[in-house]
Amino acid sequence: MKKLLFILFSFLSFSLSAQQMAFNTIDITAEPNSQDNLVKLFDEFFADAKFKSGGIILERLRHGREDGRTHRLVWLWELNNGGRVEGDMKEFENSAFWGQFSNRIESWGTAKAGRIMSWQDGDVKEFPFGHIWDITPKDPVAFKKAHDKIVDQASDVFENRVVGFGTYDINRPNGATHWVVIGGTDINGHLSMHQDLEDNYTKAMNQYFINRGEVEHVHDFIVEVLARY
Repeated sequence: MKKLLFILFSFLSFSLSAQQMAFNTIDITAEPNSQDNLVKLFDEFFADAKFKSGGIILERLRHGREDGRTHRLVWLWELNNGGRVEGDMKEFENSAFWGQFSNRIESWGTAKAGRIMSWQDGDVKEFPFGHIWDITPKDPVAFKKAHDKIVDQASDVFENRVVGFGTYDINRPNGATHWVVIGGTDINGHLSMHQDLEDNYTKAMNQYFINRGEVEHVHDFIVEVLARY
């Protein structure tokens, strides 16, 4: 039975109070017209997968993608408690899957990893597109407090959306130390959300920018979740 997971990077449902969650991502360039086959492979291999914690996600890279990359893989787990449950799969099955998957990949890109420091679960079916900002806040503690506060104050806007904040700890992309993600329906949905915040939460947003402190915007991009287990 398929597990419905929500994320970064992607859309994973979990309790941050239980264990510190971590992630690892790898950008890839898929062969032309191979997306449907990649999703089918994921569905066949991971449909009944049992993970100790977290899971794995296949995402399509959309606006803001770099270096010709088309997709990315995201692994999520509780620190010191990752991977598949013992006996859940045989080694030859794992090797066969990744062999078939790799045959549909034109090239592999860079990997990066970090932790998830703040999270609000959302409905990934209603809001399947994630807008991710790579940033470097001067004061990460102040940023997290401001982030959590505006999510609470504008709860009507963020209702049912995935909203998260976390760190890049390994291979920071373009030097970024942190990231923020917000779920949306599509590009129009994200733009409408920004308009809503500007029109109806002006005072709260102004205070948010003051409270979060100085922030360097490094890069931003859109992902679309294709398969999640």
